[in-house]
Amino acid sequence: MILKVDRLEFLKKIKIVEKAINENKIRPIISYVFIETRNGKLWFCGTNLELTISTEMECEIIKEGKAVFQHNLVEEYLKEIKDEKIVLNIEDDILTIETPDSSSEFTLMNAEEFPRIQDEEIKDDEFEFKLKKLDLADNFDKVKFSASMSSDNLSINCIRVEIEEEKIKFISTDTYRLTYLENEYMGNKGVFKVSIPINTIDAMSKLLRNGNEEEIAFTQKNKQLYFKLGNISIVSRVIDLPFPNYKTILDASGYNKRLEINRVEFEKMLKRIQIFVKNNAESKFGAIFALEGDTLDIEGVGEIAKAKEISKVNYSGEDLKISLNVKFLLEFVQSSAKDTICLEFTTSNSAVRTRNMYEDNYTYIVMPLALKD
Repeated sequence: MILKVDRLEFLKKIKIVEKAINENKIRPIISYVFIETRNGKLWFCGTNLELTISTEMECEIIKEGKAVFQHNLVEEYLKEIKDEKIVLNIEDDILTIETPDSSSEFTLMNAEEFPRIQDEEIKDDEFEFKLKKLDLADNFDKVKFSASMSSDNLSINCIRVEIEEEKIKFISTDTYRLTYLENEYMGNKGVFKVSIPINTIDAMSKLLRNGNEEEIAFTQKNKQLYFKLGNISIVSRVIDLPFPNYKTILDASGYNKRLEINRVEFEKMLKRIQIFVKNNAESKFGAIFALEGDTLDIEGVGEIAKAKEISKVNYSGEDLKISLNVKFLLEFVQSSAKDTICLEFTTSNSAVRTRNMYEDNYTYIVMPLALKD
């Protein structure tokens, strides 16, 4: 294979597909980038077998072919040269990158061993749903922090996305907390329910923040999720396990105590308390919240130091003492852009419902920690 390509564009395409690549010592070939000439263009692919990202670019094809190369080293090299155009010459398992005044060689993997994982092509008219890409990125960011980061329980190692009745819902949980976000959806009136792996969410979040495209299209077929973002294609497995019954948790009633506090002030209090409790071996990130009249006391005890924060608040209900995870609260507070945070309680050992007063569509349920005497 011999190609003449734009250096910066080639580098850009590598950076797109490498978001799907993880180091794999058992099957090293999928730790690298695959390229192939297709229909007069250069096609790029990266995969970890559960997530695949592909894209293409215009180039001058002198000789057709394909290759699998160690992208990190090539990427590092391409950043250091200044030539706009480079020549890629692939022969005898060697990639040679040529410029007018330099020539560098890189050892290749056997391209025939790269998995053929995208044989099923999805036509443009088969993508049933569309969203503004920045809206989707924002929605992912507002719920992903409460998803389980462990693959030990795949049913919660994901974000649940549901479209029905002109609503789109995003839900995540790690069993200690649950985040629910609902927005209007004015697109296709079909029903769409899927659990998207968190590693797919992480890769997509980065792609959604870049590029000139306004919309991302998506559909589900044969237990695979397909996304189309300009000339970028993303194929992800779906988690084919039952998602927890979040509706029962959301519909719970009985909240009879209510705290309202300025978001910025609350965030500063939580950040200061977190300094003391983040390494507490007995109750990591746990702090005591005491509500009495119009006063909120937050007390955090570490191994060698302790802190207490006091603030005047708007509180209604009986006095309450409860232990909560400061990190969990802080993650929700930092995801909200509005001014007033509202926490609703029942007892010291019952779930706490957290909202922003001006975001009724955005709900956070967090379980308390054991309250020690």
